[in-house]
Amino acid sequence: MPGPRNAAILAPPAVAGKASSESSGELAFEARLRAELERRTAATPAMLHSINEAGRLISVSDAWLAKLGYRREEVLGRPSADFLTPESRERAIKQIMPEFFRAGRCENVHYQMVKKCGGVIDVLLSAVLADDPIGQGRVSLAVVTDITALLEAKRLMRESEARYRSLVEGQSELVSLATPDGVLSYVNDAYASFYGRQPEEMIGHNLFEFVPEDERAALAEHFRRVCATRESIEDENQVILPSGEKRWFAWTNRALTDGEGRITAIHSVGRDIQQRVVAERRLQASEARYRFLAENSTDMILLADPDGKRLYASPACRKLLGFEPEETIAMRLHEAIHPDDAPRVLPVLAASPGDTTLTYRMRRKDGGYVWVETTGKTVEIADNKRQRLIIVRDVEERVAAEQRLVASEARYRLLADNSTDMVFQLDQDLVRRYVSPACREILGFEPEELVGIKPVSMAHPEDAPRVARVFNSLLRGEAETLSIVNRIRHKDGRWIWVEARLRALNDPETGKSTGIIGALRDISTRKAIEDELAEANRRLQALAGQDALTGLANRRAFDEALAKEYRCARQDDYGLAMIMIDVDHFKAFNDLYGHPAGDNCLRLIAKAISKAVRRQADVAARYGGEEFGIVLPRADEAGAVAIAVRIQQAVLHLKLEHKGDERGIVTISAGVAATHPAASAETPEALVREADRALYLAKKDGRNTIVFASASDVTLGSTRSAAADAPNSHLRKHGPMLSLGSSRTRA
Repeated sequence: MPGPRNAAILAPPAVAGKASSESSGELAFEARLRAELERRTAATPAMLHSINEAGRLISVSDAWLAKLGYRREEVLGRPSADFLTPESRERAIKQIMPEFFRAGRCENVHYQMVKKCGGVIDVLLSAVLADDPIGQGRVSLAVVTDITALLEAKRLMRESEARYRSLVEGQSELVSLATPDGVLSYVNDAYASFYGRQPEEMIGHNLFEFVPEDERAALAEHFRRVCATRESIEDENQVILPSGEKRWFAWTNRALTDGEGRITAIHSVGRDIQQRVVAERRLQASEARYRFLAENSTDMILLADPDGKRLYASPACRKLLGFEPEETIAMRLHEAIHPDDAPRVLPVLAASPGDTTLTYRMRRKDGGYVWVETTGKTVEIADNKRQRLIIVRDVEERVAAEQRLVASEARYRLLADNSTDMVFQLDQDLVRRYVSPACREILGFEPEELVGIKPVSMAHPEDAPRVARVFNSLLRGEAETLSIVNRIRHKDGRWIWVEARLRALNDPETGKSTGIIGALRDISTRKAIEDELAEANRRLQALAGQDALTGLANRRAFDEALAKEYRCARQDDYGLAMIMIDVDHFKAFNDLYGHPAGDNCLRLIAKAISKAVRRQADVAARYGGEEFGIVLPRADEAGAVAIAVRIQQAVLHLKLEHKGDERGIVTISAGVAATHPAASAETPEALVREADRALYLAKKDGRNTIVFASASDVTLGSTRSAAADAPNSHLRKHGPMLSLGSSRTRA
């Protein structure tokens, strides 16, 4: 909208020297107003419509028409209820519209609208009722928001939550949510059944009630560590059953946070390990009493000299390795160890250490390998000879169980946290070895179709190199977890946006990476919404900083640019100048020629300013009404004056007729000021005030004049219009910067 000095759209034009009919003027004004309102309503990017007191559409936005698929002539004059489903139409006519016309407004009314093609969309409608600005009764202005995608997302979220709850409730492990102080807010059926209660009976109880008193302090300290690290931490403690019996449980605890990082609950998964603990304690007691007997009975026993030469092998070697004792003694050490384990094991054995415990694979006679745990110690045999006593134990089942447990726990955590995501596992060659059934919904493939394929081969060509870098970074151990957003091909051939959370899988013995496990989800809808919002924000930001009439920056953009450039000039130690421009006798121009001509005059002058201000960093703005402001970074007073003269001459060359000016054409006056922020304690407002004072003096000095501030009173020169009939233009130099004086010399 124009500023106060040129409010041409909503105020009737002033008439000077001509008589006109008051009624014809009002009709012309109403027509212009109606046309402007309809133009603005149609051009808005939002879905808008307006109805009269009869409920009929009198205007709709282009966005409204595009969403429903109609042309404007197909909808104007029709009842707005025609575009609703029968259920929404009945509710609108009987309930919503009567109350709306009574109260004058409604907010967030849920309707279903029918598109021209027959499709149905869900919308929220908010409207206000006001008097028609041209006196034609009351009209409404309604904003319509399409929430179809939002409702679908909520439906999918509810289904996801139901599936996740089913997964949790079906577990045999004890699952709970509690505050950091231990107050339970959720338990699954298994948790409640363990204590002989219903889940709702457990809510509100403190889990410390079910822990022996002497272990509560340690558990509280464990919870503090969980809250501090925000990662899953294992712990073991006893719990008390209703019968008073105590049982050992192993817990995996993790702190859950909200979007702002605040801890909302501690998630716990418990497993009964009573039998394991009892067995371990019995084993410890047995080893303490019968260590020598246990180590020299069922396990394979080896005796070697300090050089590693085997001297004895017990008969248990037959069962463990399939070799006879004599064959076992004759076998060289490096032949008995798996090639992948030899670089780790042989140096330890060659060092003749004290007590050692190693886990590795030994070769069997049939060519296979068996996982063993060896315990070695130096002992003294007869004649004070020192030899190595090595106890070899079969741990094949234990290692297999540990490996299954590690893989199972890693997979379980991801499945529990990402129940609707596609979970997959990659080996060291980045080939899929496992894919969860969620791939059917996300990618359209069956799990077996994706196993054995490298994910990089399905990635968009533009994204594939980045995906490969992320995978390799995890395999190299540069990161433990990473996330990536990229495009992947759906089975139907289209590209969808996905987000994958990845974690490196490491060998518990060597710490080396053995592969990657990840969870992938479809974010196409979210990405589309984010892109749409980003584009809308970009357009809104551009419009927010632009003057609608002239196309130059508006006052807000001018203030922001000045503040920014002032800070940069102070930081980088360079000069800053500005020009304030005012159109001479502009009110008289409006009175003589009318506001439309005044608007055109301002547009032409703005175009002349744009051509004269050529540097990309310079900012030209409509400061208000017929005033313009120009910010010139890295410019001094002389450079700013040269630009002001260029603008002055460009306006004179327009030769815009102005009978209300003594020169007969439109002219401008300008005030120029410059400063060096790094050497001054002044603010940007001081620079504006100085330029404005210079402009005031230019106007006072007869107009078509440029007044500028400097450190001396030396005359810089004068300019003259290139047009033969243009009057002299004046250049004035006035007073020191930020302290304008009263003396000046005409050029």
